[in-house]
Amino acid sequence: MIARLISLILLLVVASTAVADLSTSYRRLLPLEGGSNFRDLGGYKTVDGRTVARGLLFRSGAMTGLTDADMAYLDQFGIKTIVDLRSNDEIGLYPNHWAAKSRIGLVMGDYSFADMMSGDEAAERPDTAELYPLLLASIGPQIKTYFHQALGDGAPMVVNCSAGQDRTGIVSALMLLLLGVPEPTVIEDYLLSTDFRRPAVEQGGVDLAEAAKTNAFAAVMLEYRKAMSHPDRPNPLVTSDGVPYLAFVIERIRDEYGSVEAYAEQELGIDEQDLAALRRKYLR
Repeated sequence: MIARLISLILLLVVASTAVADLSTSYRRLLPLEGGSNFRDLGGYKTVDGRTVARGLLFRSGAMTGLTDADMAYLDQFGIKTIVDLRSNDEIGLYPNHWAAKSRIGLVMGDYSFADMMSGDEAAERPDTAELYPLLLASIGPQIKTYFHQALGDGAPMVVNCSAGQDRTGIVSALMLLLLGVPEPTVIEDYLLSTDFRRPAVEQGGVDLAEAAKTNAFAAVMLEYRKAMSHPDRPNPLVTSDGVPYLAFVIERIRDEYGSVEAYAEQELGIDEQDLAALRRKYLR
């Protein structure tokens, strides 16, 4: 009886040590061999002095390059859901092998990259500052799905797009703002993508020139890389005047809805009770 009790105590000690080691194995960016911009939204302080919980809400770029060691490491977090914001074109080019191997719930939209980027064909393609606020509508269903999973039983969860900076940046910013993280902190988190992205990993060895013959996303990426002087180095997420692109989204929300909370209620169906539940779940 005593021997069994000692064994049980040792198992509990080992388990608690493993959890502690996992929670301290990174600051924000997870140490992955084949990851790009895979990081934790936890650890930020809110305006009322609480802290966003670590190990529950993650964000990332495309995960095609994850190694077996990466997958084994990530499996320790017990991820239940991956909300993939990418188009069919992107997913077809860069599938998520980790989700399939570890049987993680993969929630995806059903839209083409060309449809997301389309507008008035007679008009010039909008620059990034103009495009950003338009993403609120073009990925509106995916944003709603993300918060539905977050309010339900989806966590621990990951949200991702191809680079983990634009669509994922908007969704992650909305989550942090609704949790009560100050706007300057949210902007700083958004800007970290320039430091944490690994474009070479995101490309995944795909021959973009060949893929561009049938894949709209590959065609856009090929054009983008040709136009860049340093294609393997991310561009800063700011205008030439230094204004973060995310600021244009927040400005649009305040102009049209008055506040992020009002936007969430009108467009995402998140009322005061849901907001309180979200904060209970993800704040400590």
